[in-house]
Amino acid sequence: MNHYVRSRYNPIGLYKTAYFCEDEDIAFVIKVEDCEKAEAWGCVNMVHQLLVPFEYRRIYDFGRFLIGKNWRGLDLFDKKGQLLYSIGGLKKTPHRAYTLVYDEEKEFFRISIRKMAISKSLYQRFYVIANGLAFVQNPNEKVGLILFSKLKLPFEYYAIAVPQNGYTLGIIETSKDDDSVLYDCQVIKVRSQIKKEDSIHTTGINLFTSKTLDEVHAYFEDKEQFEKECNSIICYNERIKFSGDSLCFFPFDTENFGKINNDEYDEEEEANEKEDDYNEWEHYSHEEAMYDALGGDMEAIWNLD
Repeated sequence: MNHYVRSRYNPIGLYKTAYFCEDEDIAFVIKVEDCEKAEAWGCVNMVHQLLVPFEYRRIYDFGRFLIGKNWRGLDLFDKKGQLLYSIGGLKKTPHRAYTLVYDEEKEFFRISIRKMAISKSLYQRFYVIANGLAFVQNPNEKVGLILFSKLKLPFEYYAIAVPQNGYTLGIIETSKDDDSVLYDCQVIKVRSQIKKEDSIHTTGINLFTSKTLDEVHAYFEDKEQFEKECNSIICYNERIKFSGDSLCFFPFDTENFGKINNDEYDEEEEANEKEDDYNEWEHYSHEEAMYDALGGDMEAIWNLD
């Protein structure tokens, strides 16, 4: 490909070098007059419409997006050529479906799902279990649950427990007085078919009400008393069963999450997700592969910073 590429329909000029990705409509190119510069890469489609300007040292194909790297940092484009955000970097998660896209300050992040969609909102903490259920905390320190592009529990909780035997617990702020904030603990049903609508929902049962934050922590530290009270509850004609030793809350028990076994990623589960599930997210033209414009290094996308 290291030859001049010329077309009478090309309004941009001559190209010195071109690399093509699997998307038949996109090429990474260097202009002739810029070929001696360190930051000369751009991206065009097959009718020579400019998608990424000629000012990047490297360009990466990130699913339905393009990432350009230059001395200023990283810029994220869609494949129609729209600059979406300047970003601080990317981070893998234990589940292949999710990638964290950090802001320039690397303080908050958006969530990319399979490189096909990116959340509109910013978040600050993230944890995912093997079936794809993700615990996410927003900048207001409220916690919710998402499953790929679907919101399973709203961002209303101070903390949510990792499910056990079909149930989880949600700590939610209920009132404030002059001295402190008070919290209730909701019992929440988590059905095995979590992809179905309303598969995670409150039961209307509270494990406790109107405790201060210190009282909440003290309650769960007494594992024997917690198990006695929690496991005496009957819900939907079944007895709730929690282990105090295995109980972990996101985010205030985050240090314990290393004990949880993350099973291997279920690729079939991801493949069965329908594309119309992304209607709550920003998404763009289809491209799944990842290429490095300067040599095809498939891992380079994770070493941008």
